[in-house]
Amino acid sequence: MLYRIFSLLLITLLAMLSGCSDNGKIPDPPAARAELTARLYDALQDKRYEDALAITDKLKALDPNDADLIEMHNRIVGNICVSAIQNSVDAGQLNNALEVIKKYRQQYPLMPRLRILEEEVRNLFQLTVAAQTLAQSDKIADLSAALENIAPLAAKYPQAKALRRDIMQRHAELRKMREAAVARQSAVDAAAAAGKAADKKTPAADGNKRK
Repeated sequence: MLYRIFSLLLITLLAMLSGCSDNGKIPDPPAARAELTARLYDALQDKRYEDALAITDKLKALDPNDADLIEMHNRIVGNICVSAIQNSVDAGQLNNALEVIKKYRQQYPLMPRLRILEEEVRNLFQLTVAAQTLAQSDKIADLSAALENIAPLAAKYPQAKALRRDIMQRHAELRKMREAAVARQSAVDAAAAAGKAADKKTPAADGNKRK
């Protein structure tokens, strides 16, 4: 459910192998640039994102204003962050996932992908807590509040079919609980009414006996 950073396109890497720019600067050594680009491609193919980030930094040193390199750097950082978060989520450690995204957001505060990812992790954390509360609710008021709380969170994840089935089942249970409560109250009211009627008849019966 987490937001996935798109993989880098080969065409971007090929564009980096192109010749000199038109700004009059002395071109970068093509052999060094081509070698770094090839190493970068291999690292990305093998999902060695830390290595890829180090290579990207070397390429940026050759051309700090290269927009493609800056974008690539941001994507690699996003992939590293996603990988760390996914490991925490898979281990059921959502608190740790939140700490990971906080750390990256502090390090790269202007990166929009991380802002989106942080929102996704927080939504997932809230949904997990809401699902746990829903599963533990066994009273009408608690279950009603849990269902109301989880509805907007679950709506963000239509692909979570198992969760949606759980919510539907708990709605059905809530209806039965309310019907049972109404039936119990009706029985109590009927018993109370019968008691009052019996109390009203008793004095009349005693008076007839005295006569």
